[in-house]
Amino acid sequence: MPVGSVAKGEALVTTGGAKLAGGKIVAGNTAACGTCHGGDLTGYADMPPIAGRSPSYLVRQMLDFQKGNRNGPGAKLMKPVVASLTMQDMVAIAAYVSSRSPEPSKSTTTARR
Repeated sequence: MPVGSVAKGEALVTTGGAKLAGGKIVAGNTAACGTCHGGDLTGYADMPPIAGRSPSYLVRQMLDFQKGNRNGPGAKLMKPVVASLTMQDMVAIAAYVSSRSPEPSKSTTTARR
């Protein structure tokens, strides 16, 4: 992974790349992954877990959504999320997401009951 990928990926995953500039929030070029995949990225409702997945798998899936090669039920939600991502963004996201534990946190497990 390129130097800085995990940190850049964390920013994209947690905020969608949004930044504070001049006292104003400037939107990023994607959506925070936790919005759909859960705060710990271990899945939420019908959304699959992504934490701890293989980086190559994650990048391949994002590319397939972006290029329209995936057309399942989740594709309609994912296409706009990945539309503006560059390959460097995808590598950074994969670096961060793959570094996360695939085990749900205790707070998530309790909330799912």
